[in-house]
This record gives sequence, structure tokens and C-alpha cells, in this order.
Amino acid sequence: MTDPESRLRRLVEEGTRAARRPPVGQLRQRARRRRKARQAVVAAAVTVTALAVLLPALDSEGSGTGTPGPTASGTPRPTADAPSLHASPSRSVPGGAVTLRGTGCAPGTAVSLGIRWERGAKLTRSLEEEKSLAQPQTTATADATYALLSVDALATGSFEATVTIPAGPVASTPKLWARCRTTAPVRQLTQYTSITVHRD
Repeated sequence: MTDPESRLRRLVEEGTRAARRPPVGQLRQRARRRRKARQAVVAAAVTVTALAVLLPALDSEGSGTGTPGPTASGTPRPTADAPSLHASPSRSVPGGAVTLRGTGCAPGTAVSLGIRWERGAKLTRSLEEEKSLAQPQTTATADATYALLSVDALATGSFEATVTIPAGPVASTPKLWARCRTTAPVRQLTQYTSITVHRD
């Protein structure tokens, strides 16, 4: 048998083997493996969906955060908003009034409100003060923090109060602050918002 003939015969045998269907048992085994793989994927998807539904509910029950549910008495619990602090108006004068609104405190806890600025901050003075000083001080020589007022947070953890900007020298861009306790044990929250103070 010549060399080309043996090659041709080998090629025909390989083609015949490739054309044969696998045994029925092998086909059934493959089908079973595919079915098991599909069932595992479906079971995993069901588990993930169930966790996505249950976790927020468990979180709201255990930690006091998340979507509120009914209490034992059947009345809905008040929702606690994310911490925030806003001043209105955002521009004032020494001795002027600014309303602070905020959220994030534990219900019913005391909220301290105040004003602060850092050393080197540009100071704003009234025209009368400017006239009475031979060499007016233009920047703060030290950090300054003043407590202005204290109020109680509502059942939702929010609060609102009107504070008076100090009448004396004050920074032109001070920060108003609110300090309170949160629902987490022994945790204090301090929030800041900036305002502009200009001469009258």
C-alpha cells in the first residue's frame, strides 16, 4: 500500500468516526448535566431575589433605618431623614436672624446651634465700629466658637430654629453648626453650613 493510500484510508476512518452519533447513554448524561445546571441557576436567582426583598425589611426592623414599618400599636413609625443642615437666608448682617433647618438627630434629643470661624478669617464690622477704631482689625486673631441656642429634635429627628448672628465683630463667611446625638449609641453628630455676613 502506497503512502497516499494509507493517508486516504486514515482520513476516511477519521471522518467515519466523527460522523457517528455518540452513544445514547452519553447523550442522556449530557442532558442530565444541562438540566442540573439550569436548576442551579434558577435556584440562585430565587435566593438572590428573596434576599433583596428580606434584607431591607430586616434592616428597618433591627437598626431603625430603612423603610419604616408598622409598630406594635399599628401606627406607622416616623421616618428618620438623612443628616442635613440648611440656613435661610444664606446672607445676613451682624445682629441679623438666620433660620436653621436640619435632620439626622435622635428624636427628642437636644440640638445645640452655634457659629464658628477660624483664625485668620476676614472679619466684618459695622460702620460705627470701623469709625471708632483707629486701626481696624481685619482678620480674626484666634479661632472662635459661640453656642447660640438649643432646641429639641422632633419625632422625625428634624429641627428648626432661628438664631441671631453676634452683633460684634464676626467673620464674613462663618459656619453655622448643629450638634446632636443620633440613634446610634453614644454617637454625636455635628453638621456645618456656611453663610455670608456683610456690613449693614
